[in-house]
Amino acid sequence: MYDINYKIALVDLNVIRVPHYQIPVDQSSPLFNEPLVNLKDYELPFLSWHAITDGSNAPYHKAVRGSRQEGWLRKTIAEKLQRANQLLHRFDAELLILDAYRSLDCQQGLWEYFYNRGRSENPSGNDAAWTAYALGYVRDPRHFDPLDARTFPIHITGASIDTTLRRRSTGQIMNMGSAFEEIADVSSTDYFERQLLQGLISEDDERLWNRRLLEWALSSEDFLNDPIYFWHHDWGNQLWIKVKNALHGNAPAAAWYGHMPSPAWTVAEN
Repeated sequence: MYDINYKIALVDLNVIRVPHYQIPVDQSSPLFNEPLVNLKDYELPFLSWHAITDGSNAPYHKAVRGSRQEGWLRKTIAEKLQRANQLLHRFDAELLILDAYRSLDCQQGLWEYFYNRGRSENPSGNDAAWTAYALGYVRDPRHFDPLDARTFPIHITGASIDTTLRRRSTGQIMNMGSAFEEIADVSSTDYFERQLLQGLISEDDERLWNRRLLEWALSSEDFLNDPIYFWHHDWGNQLWIKVKNALHGNAPAAAWYGHMPSPAWTVAEN
């Protein structure tokens, strides 16, 4: 479907689900204090999914408390994404980044949403049950310590993105086979590769090829995907180290991106 020689590798998700929080962060790295930059300065399309106010951002259907309209990332990450995005242009495609740097306030807003949803679905439960439910969707920020890498929500590093593809000519989001933040088996990155091997889809299935196209472009800049969710990619943080070790076995001992304080937002908070 696209003139690329790329297939998504099949992954044992049990290996991927091991924690990454124990991986250290190297504070002596030259990139440790690299600044955050605004994606608008790199011509990278950004739509803050958590800050949408018209109700179209399932499953929240409103702006999440603490969310912002602006997208910020570490400078090297933005430069890498800019180059990867250029590769997509000949296919009438481009990245649409849906989440980038996420403040602790937004992380707390997401936690409250899923914790409260757990309470609504299981009113006879208790804190342990509602906490376990929320942990199926989002990292618990309640014990965050900026000096303890074991407590870092990964988006607070400024080195994680959630992204999909859209058509450059129309702005239409391309069919990736599942929706952003749809927590289901179909959202695992290799899902349609497995469907193809089982003869359940055709070789030219657009969902298969759109996921391949996204991975092809981002892997050209050494981004690694969290195989549980096709939309999540990292470089240089704890999750990147974990996935690199799981898939390739040659990762550095420590990440170089850790917690980053909030940038100089220029728009009002929701």
